[in-house]
Amino acid sequence: MASFFPFRKVASALCLLALLYGSVPNINANEQTYNPRSEEEVEVLYLVVASEIKANDWPKSELICFSVNGLDPSAKLVKSLRRRNPNVRSTAEWSKKFNCGFELQLDYPQFDMSGSIKERSKVIDLREINTGDAHIATLLKAGEYSSLQKVDGKWSIKEYLAKPLESQPST
Repeated sequence: MASFFPFRKVASALCLLALLYGSVPNINANEQTYNPRSEEEVEVLYLVVASEIKANDWPKSELICFSVNGLDPSAKLVKSLRRRNPNVRSTAEWSKKFNCGFELQLDYPQFDMSGSIKERSKVIDLREINTGDAHIATLLKAGEYSSLQKVDGKWSIKEYLAKPLESQPST
């Protein structure tokens, strides 16, 4: 019996490794999309996307790809924003079809639904890559919506601060 004891330890360790290894793709798949925590968060994202569309004077027909916190938005989030009329797509879709003229990268350095929210944004021009005229995207502007607050039950932008353009985007 004593000779089977090391075999059991090795077999148990291998089973544990197989179980853990088999779980990793599921964890990674869930981490690759951004899912909003609430409908209020969707409202905040819509407010920022709509503000960027207006500030950049993009026509309604312009396809805008976007990401949140470095992740592609979930299909449900994209659909929810599109119901409100912005012509948005996931950044992952651009890499397959090269159909977005611009990318909007959004990031939350501070997110407290009971207080104020800070959201950073970067606008990236993808048009020259789409046509093959360039191999790197152009960072057009960067800034921070430093005070998104809820007033009388509606979210509003209190302040936008432009940031200096220091580096090229990660696209």
